Amino acid sequence: MSHRGEFAPFGSDHLAVLAALAAGAAVLIVARRRLMGRDDRWVRRPVAVTLAANELVSYGVALRQGSVGLPLQLCDLALALTVWALLSLRPRVSELAYFWGLGGSLQAILTPDLSQGFGTYWWTQFFLSHTGIVLSVVYLAVTGRVAPTQRSVWRAWGWANVYLAVAGTVNWALGTNYGYLARKPAHPSLLDAFGPWPFYVLAMEVVAVGFFYLYYAPFAGSKRWLNR
Repeated sequence: MSHRGEFAPFGSDHLAVLAALAAGAAVLIVARRRLMGRDDRWVRRPVAVTLAANELVSYGVALRQGSVGLPLQLCDLALALTVWALLSLRPRVSELAYFWGLGGSLQAILTPDLSQGFGTYWWTQFFLSHTGIVLSVVYLAVTGRVAPTQRSVWRAWGWANVYLAVAGTVNWALGTNYGYLARKPAHPSLLDAFGPWPFYVLAMEVVAVGFFYLYYAPFAGSKRWLNR
């Protein structure tokens, strides 16, 4: 297990989070028929407020610690989309939250760019935010609020490229590293498999399409089964 103040990838605390996330997602999938068609505002609204409050408090804490940044990591935008989707249930918003939430936040949970370990504020904030996003978009999917098509995959990829253009411009102007476009995370991640800059950025484009199709696959499979 990681010592207090130091995060250890795949230590006991990290594995516990992964197990809890997998269990939570499995429960939502198994219970999907009971969850569909209900007035669930009493669930969606508190979850949305909790996610938003957790994020806003983190900016206050970071400011007190002398760290100032823009909400321009992909997971920051995925969180904003998730909150918006939970409150509004707009199909296009829910769709984009689904693809970006799983594509960004799930990967962040598997390979966290996190220095502080269990028992610290930033450990708690990080995993509450990212697991909250993933479980929220899974909930939206199993309750029928996400109904993607193949066009949805490319729409999500197109918006991701808009994000990359904006984040890249900000990085160039301010010397930042939003989207990990300027350099890889300090901690091990999937990007390590794709070579140095800028090759790993180009590889991200292909990998993103692959992941988006993977997240679309359950919907495509269910449509084929229903059409038999």
